[in-house]
Amino acid sequence: MLTVWFILLVLGSPLALMGTGMAFEGGYTLDAYLSLIAIWSYPPLLAIAYFYRRRKPSFVWLPLLTILLFIVEQLVWQLGIRVRFN
Repeated sequence: MLTVWFILLVLGSPLALMGTGMAFEGGYTLDAYLSLIAIWSYPPLLAIAYFYRRRKPSFVWLPLLTILLFIVEQLVWQLGIRVRFN
């Protein structure tokens, strides 16, 4: 499973870098910061999963936390919670 996470990291890096720049086009909102945190937290979570793969095999699923952050971001958007940071 770790191989799949690394392939997703390599293939998704250009899109993720473009996504971080486009996240703030609508302003400095909670949605923008949540998406930025989700994108930037994927490589460190993948590194943690790689280094602890022998001691804690369940850490292989750690990169799924980024998907959870995207779900939270979508829920915030659907519920209409608009927090702006100026």
